[in-house]
Amino acid sequence: MRVVASRPEYQLMVEPARNRIFYQNFGPMQTAQALPHYLADWQAALAEMRPGFDVLSDMQIVNQANPTLLHEFHASERLIAAHGVRMLADVHVPGRPTRRSADEVLTDGAIPVRRFLSIWEAAQFLDYL
Repeated sequence: MRVVASRPEYQLMVEPARNRIFYQNFGPMQTAQALPHYLADWQAALAEMRPGFDVLSDMQIVNQANPTLLHEFHASERLIAAHGVRMLADVHVPGRPTRRSADEVLTDGAIPVRRFLSIWEAAQFLDYL
């Protein structure tokens, strides 16, 4: 895996051999007021993927993001869908509100999503999809 972006709020890595992007939110995402590189980072990651790629999204740390950032999250969702995503495997901790926040971002059903409780479980699902 190769790191495309490592920011205080998130990290994006690509694995071209598996046609997979790994995305992880970090604690500072909860208080971020702006994400100036967010869309450019996603575009850089997507440039290394072929249509039919998967995204493994680790949302275990962040409870929620600043609602003013929703426009950037929606724009990244449109980019991901337009590039031909096959599946988003979303990992959440049970009982935490991260899933509700993720549901606010994934609004139009353009991206097929499966929810998981562990990274291992999500990766196994994508490996055998």
